[in-house]
Amino acid sequence: MKKRLRFLGSRLLSALRLALGALLFTPVFALLVAVNYGVDCQGYFLGDTYLREIATMLFERKNVVGFNQLNGRELEVLEVIVANMNEETTPETIALGSSRILQLTREMVGTSFYNSGTSGGDFNDVLSVFSLYDKAGKLPKNVIIGLDPWLFNTDVDANGSNDPSLYAEFLTEKLDVPTEYEKKDLSKTWKNLFDLTYFQGNIEYMLKGSNKSGATQTVDDSALYQQDTEVKCSDGSLVYDREFRGWKQDAVDHAALEVANNGMFRLDYYTEPDAQRLAIFEKWLQYMQEKGINVIILLSPYHPIIYDRALSDTERYGGLFGTEKAARALGKKYNIPVYGSYNPYAIPATSADFYDGLHPHGDCLARFFPGIPQALADRDAGVDVSLDYTAAAPDADDEAADAA
Repeated sequence: MKKRLRFLGSRLLSALRLALGALLFTPVFALLVAVNYGVDCQGYFLGDTYLREIATMLFERKNVVGFNQLNGRELEVLEVIVANMNEETTPETIALGSSRILQLTREMVGTSFYNSGTSGGDFNDVLSVFSLYDKAGKLPKNVIIGLDPWLFNTDVDANGSNDPSLYAEFLTEKLDVPTEYEKKDLSKTWKNLFDLTYFQGNIEYMLKGSNKSGATQTVDDSALYQQDTEVKCSDGSLVYDREFRGWKQDAVDHAALEVANNGMFRLDYYTEPDAQRLAIFEKWLQYMQEKGINVIILLSPYHPIIYDRALSDTERYGGLFGTEKAARALGKKYNIPVYGSYNPYAIPATSADFYDGLHPHGDCLARFFPGIPQALADRDAGVDVSLDYTAAAPDADDEAADAA
């Protein structure tokens, strides 16, 4: 009995020592995890450190010069930006789409806003960007979809998302559309939380300061339009470089003609929207509304030269017209406002309202989009905001009279 009591006493003493050691070690362990996650010099958890510096600049309402150096990494940039948003920097409204929506600004939208459009964004890209917000638990109150006609053209999917697994995972897990993808093994990544060597590296990184290359600088709002390179504004919108913005009208029209003569940028022989893609899009609209998100569809117009070419062969370019028709039908079905039109004559817009064949000026978008507060008020009041997308080009006599 005495031996047994001594044995139990010894075990109890060992347990107390372990408990005391754990209590003493807990602050050290917590510090290890906090530093490895919060500093993350290799970007295992929060993304590339240089991109995080850019995100910080944007969150501080600074405009980033030279952002075009990151072309091709836009989805990666957005992933870092979304991952590092907090309660204060998560916007009420986001815009999704291609570069044709990147002229939409915070002032035009009328709420806190981040333009999450990507250059050349296709269907995969648009849903992938939305999935970033969804996975991070940072869904906005309002989503503006810059709905380009090629989103429902499956022939352009070769461009695809930078990370196709994002798109496939979202379809499978959120929209109940089974899509094959390979789940990422995160176990090795998360082991770095507890790695003493990584802790040492993070401490050294903190002491040395950031590894900012110096290639990215910021500029005040007052100097936005004086830059020789593109500027990513703090709201995600884009200011083009001074040379591009300064094109003469004949150069703009020539660029539009080049697009018309070289495949119409994803519209050539696109005869109708893909039915399966439309069905997925509808499921996405339903998903957002179930989440309590207000959805707005925005149709950016095309340069008159582009639209006239489409009108010259409505079968060959039928997808353009079919997409607008489908968008308006879905808007009516789900009480989603549809602003704008691919048809410039419906806005109305002229050649002077474009940078080239595809990209309208910001004030052209503002001509038909009143901002989120007014859009939601009109929706709730049952106001019909649709335009006559069958509007024809004005007669030459009418244009001369208007000019006079």
